[in-house]
Amino acid sequence: MKRIFTIKLILMVTFLFQCNILAQEKNYFIYPQQLPFEKYKSSVGLGLADLPEDQVEEASTFIRGPIFNYQALYGLPNNFQIYGAVFTNIATFHFSLGPRWTYQLDHFAFALGYDIGYWFGELNQFGYNSKVKGWIHYPNLTIGYDSKNFAISLKSELIIQTSRTDKSDDVEIETNFDSISGLIIGLYIEQPLWKDNYVLLGLRMNYTKFYYPIWAAFPTFNRYFYIPEIMIGFNI
Repeated sequence: MKRIFTIKLILMVTFLFQCNILAQEKNYFIYPQQLPFEKYKSSVGLGLADLPEDQVEEASTFIRGPIFNYQALYGLPNNFQIYGAVFTNIATFHFSLGPRWTYQLDHFAFALGYDIGYWFGELNQFGYNSKVKGWIHYPNLTIGYDSKNFAISLKSELIIQTSRTDKSDDVEIETNFDSISGLIIGLYIEQPLWKDNYVLLGLRMNYTKFYYPIWAAFPTFNRYFYIPEIMIGFNI
């Protein structure tokens, strides 16, 4: 009788342990998995873009430097999330905040989001005394596939620049926009690195009239540019 009870106990513990393993949440960030209510996760990383030479030929070194980022997600009820991020290349800061709604179907997951970004920059060297600030909206859609060992995600973002204010010395110019200024297509791969830490690798393809990190080059071209950007991050 004791032996039967012991066997049942071992089987029950083993079953619960296996269920716990299966229920463990993978530490993906771009892949749009659902987050439990009040669950918080984040990612740190950097991106490096191949900038158009005709826009930054005489630009200073910091414009060509990497863009560091910190991104975060916070779980809400009914498969909603809040996304927040800060991007900076020291001379320019960009803050984003917006909601996400996710849906999972077996190994696939989808997310709809709408981020609002506020950015500003300042340049007080090379004979310039300039400041800039503006608002950009990013409606976005993400589709992801979770395999056994990694996740791959495709994310598309519209770039809607709504306003921009330029100030040079005492002259200030405010411009309002009412059209789409570009599109971003990003391909991302995430996989475990050690324990709950995951590595994130991505390629972002920017097709846009205005790429805010190079505002200090004072671009004057009114046409679309293709700007590829490599990203690496760590989900913590």
